[in-house]
Amino acid sequence: MKMPVVSPRLICCSLAAFGALMLMSGGHAAQSAADEQDLPASLRSGYVGPIVGPADNRAYAHGTLGLIQPNYGRASLFVAWRIMHLPVGAVANESHRRQADWVNPNPASPTRGDDEIAAWLKTRGALMAQAPSVEPGYFRRGKLKVEGFGELDVETGQCGPDAYAFATRTLNDLVADTSLKDADRRTWIAGQDAVFARCAATPGKMPELPASLPARAPAKLKALNAYQRAAALFYGDDFIAARREFDAIAAAPAHPMRAWATLGSLRAILRSAVRDTEWDAVVEDAWTKRQLRGAEFKAAVAEPAARHNARVDAAFKDFDSRAKAALADPTISPVHAAIRYTGRRALVQLAPGVPLRITMEALARPEFNPYETSALDFFQDLYPRVSPDRPTGSLGEALRQFAWFDFVVTVQACADTAKAQDIGTCDSEHAHALARWQETKDNAWLLATLMTARLPTPATLQAASAARAVPAERPEWASLQFYAARALRAHGRNAEARAALDGMVTSTVIHKRDRGLLEVERRGL
Repeated sequence: MKMPVVSPRLICCSLAAFGALMLMSGGHAAQSAADEQDLPASLRSGYVGPIVGPADNRAYAHGTLGLIQPNYGRASLFVAWRIMHLPVGAVANESHRRQADWVNPNPASPTRGDDEIAAWLKTRGALMAQAPSVEPGYFRRGKLKVEGFGELDVETGQCGPDAYAFATRTLNDLVADTSLKDADRRTWIAGQDAVFARCAATPGKMPELPASLPARAPAKLKALNAYQRAAALFYGDDFIAARREFDAIAAAPAHPMRAWATLGSLRAILRSAVRDTEWDAVVEDAWTKRQLRGAEFKAAVAEPAARHNARVDAAFKDFDSRAKAALADPTISPVHAAIRYTGRRALVQLAPGVPLRITMEALARPEFNPYETSALDFFQDLYPRVSPDRPTGSLGEALRQFAWFDFVVTVQACADTAKAQDIGTCDSEHAHALARWQETKDNAWLLATLMTARLPTPATLQAASAARAVPAERPEWASLQFYAARALRAHGRNAEARAALDGMVTSTVIHKRDRGLLEVERRGL
């Protein structure tokens, strides 16, 4: 696990979310992993946010909304909005199987052989019987101190599967090259072992770089050795030196690794911005060691945060200009796809607001399947990097231009929580929901109007009457009847409220977990 580093607020949220994961409440009804294995991560019971969600995630995701509650999380409320804006039954058989995602839009291969490390070791073993002195791996292991949990084991992705796959392809090419001897190939393997030895090593305890080759070594082998040394610097987190070495290779038109070195420079720029050691140390000192919170934490990291943000902005501009130039160069076309992939990762890590806007635009189309491309999970991952739970100011205005998100924020303003409800916010959102319903006559906004209503008014009575008229086959019917009954009771119309609740008693869309809510309302009449 690597804590994302984007802003002071994000660090706080990340640590808080980690704690929430460890203290997971039972907001969802218990369901087996098999029951939810094809659901998006953000709709499963074990997802950190929302902790509170539908009683039956599978049925809910396929259109049986039951009783929608204001303390549901963003993903669950989005699903409700979408279902309410599609024809009845439209999502009953919808596929929730992930086929691609925004960062990697190409569908994964349906079949997969050995993992990349195993394939590398197998190919390596055909030429060198002795195993590498350091076992290759994908992750760097370390410790993270979290208040209340002590020191926890964490993993940071260091050498990805592509690194091992690329090494395997390179070695196969060397085997096919009849100008080389087995001794040359073993020399290259020794250099690659030195590269991969840095994948799991901790900073400050890095193994030696691949050994330089003598002047008499074959030119191809020396060229590959230069790339290995640059890669070893990269995996050792010496991004400045790695970029310098990659740039030198990329500047040589005839160098066989020129295309890959161009990609390596881009990756060094990105990783150096993401793994900002000064910023990490500042946050570690303020949050973990001094245990500062709120305004004190913000004040302590304000100046380092400004420097960090300036470095991120500079890195993103440098990355963008280099990537555009590389994509315009047909001589390095073999890495164009990898550069585009790295560019999408750069947006996610350095400018998450861009993919967030693109994803929210896609989610605004009810007919768009948000599961096959993992758009809903992607939104859930991006949102905390850009905004607090309740966005305000110009950011709030921009995000609430999306009607589905506007609905989510409106409904959540009146969620039942253990802490005191912000009455002013709830009433403001009720007025907003009422205005939107009166303007659109949309059932989702009718539901939001009733869910946020605290006090009896002529408008809420009108909304309750409209809700009672909605046909029972509509997925929002049960929720409309429930909240209409509350509004009717507030107006002293107990008989009408009881009729609304009685009509729900035999409904099969009400989960047994939520039937207790019906009984509480009925006893109050």
